[in-house]
Amino acid sequence: MKVLSAAHFWLFSCEVYAMKDMQPQLLSLQDKHNKNVNLCLLLLYLDTLQIQLSAAQCHALESLCGDIDAQFLMQHRLLRRTLKSTYQQHPHYHDVRAQLLNSELALEKFQQSLLVDALNKTVMTENLTADNLSLYLESQHLNALKRCYLGPKT
Repeated sequence: MKVLSAAHFWLFSCEVYAMKDMQPQLLSLQDKHNKNVNLCLLLLYLDTLQIQLSAAQCHALESLCGDIDAQFLMQHRLLRRTLKSTYQQHPHYHDVRAQLLNSELALEKFQQSLLVDALNKTVMTENLTADNLSLYLESQHLNALKRCYLGPKT
């Protein structure tokens, strides 16, 4: 059984997030369709490792993401949006915003490590044609995300 590395997943996520058009696509999935960016990235990461999850495993990860989002990330994002909409002219706004962004990144990394920890406690199946994103995203969103990742040929 493969053991996943949270550090490798984080690096993969940073690289993918920096790809052309990937950030707006992922944020649209998050903001308009209530999808978790870290779970999308994890499922894509697992595809590159040729590891296929079951629907039950994907659902368990989705539930874990929902818990962490509700406990930490949603309130943190609301705080950051409120700061931006209310205090943008304050002289310390940029310092506080930078600190909030850094702490949000730390929470995202924390969520990713929890996802990897949860997966490492399960049996993962190797599959040369793994397609985990199809367990989580509707076809139009799946295709749009894959276009960003693979380029315009898909």
